[in-house]
Amino acid sequence: MAKHKKSGKKSNVKPTSKSSEKGNRKKNKNKSSTLQEKIIIAVSIIVGIIIIAVMVLNIPIIAVNKANNDGSTYTEYVSILKWVKSRQPLVEKEGVLSKDTNSYELNSKAEEVDDKRDFTNDQIIEGQFTVLCLGFDESRSNSDVMMLFHFDIVNDKINILQIPRDSFVPDFTSSENGKINSVYTLGDESLIPIQRTVDAVRDTFGIPIDRYITTGCDDIVDMVDLIGGIPINLPEDVYYSYDKILYAGEQVLNGEQAELFVRARKGYIEGDIGRVKAQRIFLAAAMEKALDMGTVELTKFLTEVYNKGYIGTDLTLQEMSILADFGGKMDLDDVTVHMVPGEGVDDYNGYSVWSIHKDATVDLLNEYFRPYQPDLSYDALPITEIVESDYQTTDIYDDTQDTLQEIADGAKPGESKKATEPATEETYYSQDEEYGYYNEEDDYGY
Repeated sequence: MAKHKKSGKKSNVKPTSKSSEKGNRKKNKNKSSTLQEKIIIAVSIIVGIIIIAVMVLNIPIIAVNKANNDGSTYTEYVSILKWVKSRQPLVEKEGVLSKDTNSYELNSKAEEVDDKRDFTNDQIIEGQFTVLCLGFDESRSNSDVMMLFHFDIVNDKINILQIPRDSFVPDFTSSENGKINSVYTLGDESLIPIQRTVDAVRDTFGIPIDRYITTGCDDIVDMVDLIGGIPINLPEDVYYSYDKILYAGEQVLNGEQAELFVRARKGYIEGDIGRVKAQRIFLAAAMEKALDMGTVELTKFLTEVYNKGYIGTDLTLQEMSILADFGGKMDLDDVTVHMVPGEGVDDYNGYSVWSIHKDATVDLLNEYFRPYQPDLSYDALPITEIVESDYQTTDIYDDTQDTLQEIADGAKPGESKKATEPATEETYYSQDEEYGYYNEEDDYGY
């Protein structure tokens, strides 16, 4: 039987011993420990940098000049973070409002209010924030559009007060017509124009005003074009001049058409009140458009508005962010539009003016614009009535509240009490015969 010979060739495979396995595990463990240590060190450095940055951002190192109630100034040091949040990048166009030194009595509800939003100016009344919005004519002399936005932060509601530009406020303007739209140019000469208007609105209606926003008619054109137009359903034909007519029906308004729609006046049977109705229809359509836009698209639009200076405002960056976030969560049913109660007077010193109904206005303000204040008495406001209460000829505009959803569905102020006859081309030309062809000074002059 043959014997197998052992091969003299050595094997390349080394036998694995317990000691070598232990050494390999130790090496892998060391490598893992080294990696963990590096990660811990890196995280520690990053956290340290963040802590240092936060500390630096919150150290009061920036000197800011502030005004006392008596007009004197003082220097306050604020942190970088607070300075950035409190910046007012669009304030130069109109200027800074003086501090509201009025004392506002609060009701028992106000003691429980905590709106949990860090407004940088500590809004005048906790829980609410009020912004006056003005739209000017080409010369920026008269305010064609006047709306007061009352943000009820706690109750997640927005109430808007439309103020007809013809509203009679003789105590605040030197214009012989006494109209509120002239206050900006012909108000108290010791005040900057925007302060004149803010004071007139605040004092007439007893509503504290935190901030303002202004824009011109040319800016409206550019902004509407920038946003891609406003889809809208016009309830009736709109006649601006003999060669500028918008026809009823669904359409997308470009910038020029949007300006025509919100400024047209003489084509309406009810004159300036017809224009007020048009403005609330446009407001509802514009908000629908904004709610339909995506976050990226809306942010791009707002950035462009800011970069091109289409608006003037004393809103801070933080306030813009808070209000944008607040409004973005609203439904059209959460926004209610009201018009200052009153009636038209055809001939006051040769002008058509809006005589405010004081009692109805006080009722409106108490119900919708004073959630944290006690009710006003009927003699509390300095409203001058051309037509006193015992001689008022109509009350159809004393109850005009509609939500934006109702407006989008076709509701108009006063519609519940009186059907309004739509304007026609014949109506416009009959007005031409009375007033002559459209003259901008007739419509927007003093």
